[in-house]
Amino acid sequence: MGERLMKYYNYVGEKAGLAGKMKLARITKIPSTEAAMEKDSAQNIELFRRAVESILGETSPRY
Repeated sequence: MGERLMKYYNYVGEKAGLAGKMKLARITKIPSTEAAMEKDSAQNIELFRRAVESILGETSPRY
């Protein structure tokens, strides 16, 4: 559970550091500690993908 969501957290962390991860948590309303236990549902993945694109200003990878 949450493996794909955590990949988005790791990606943002590599690109934007802790500040980026905090923005991702704020936008998705799912902190990294909860993301690890959330379902990798299509809805959650789309939410994270759009949030990553908003934070980084680039196309997000699809996990």
